[in-house]
Amino acid sequence: MDKKFNILIADLYRENQYKLYIHAYNLINDEENAKDIVNDVFCSILENNKLKNSSSDILPLLFVMVKNRCIDFLRHKNVVNKNEGIYIEEIYSSWTAKEYAEYEYKINKMQEGIRNMSPQMRHIVEEFFLKERKCSEISRELNISDNTVRTHIARALKILRKTINIFL
Repeated sequence: MDKKFNILIADLYRENQYKLYIHAYNLINDEENAKDIVNDVFCSILENNKLKNSSSDILPLLFVMVKNRCIDFLRHKNVVNKNEGIYIEEIYSSWTAKEYAEYEYKINKMQEGIRNMSPQMRHIVEEFFLKERKCSEISRELNISDNTVRTHIARALKILRKTINIFL
């Protein structure tokens, strides 16, 4: 019986995964998390044997389960964002004018250090740190090895450490 149930769920997944993904994506506007939510719903069904004795149409129930997971995701994201805001406010609210000036000086020195890098190293640093791209993505774009990208990042950090002591 469990094997038949697993096959039924696998068939439901194949037939409805994209519809449920679109539903989740429309609710949270986040591609990766929308995929995760749909997968989590199906894992939950398999782990808890939910829907095992359900004789009604299962698709509407799946849409409701995805919607509820999206709501949970958005609530959690809202709490995280609120906590980040409080944390940032606590850090910077007690700064003196001198501390702000020192911080601005360090940022300017760091930007100057980046501007003085070779064009390829500067591009890799911007892609990796600012755009949060993976080494493999950058290496494919530039047609160089992953190790070369990592070497550029390591050398760039060494340059920045010499320029300013904020990375120690």
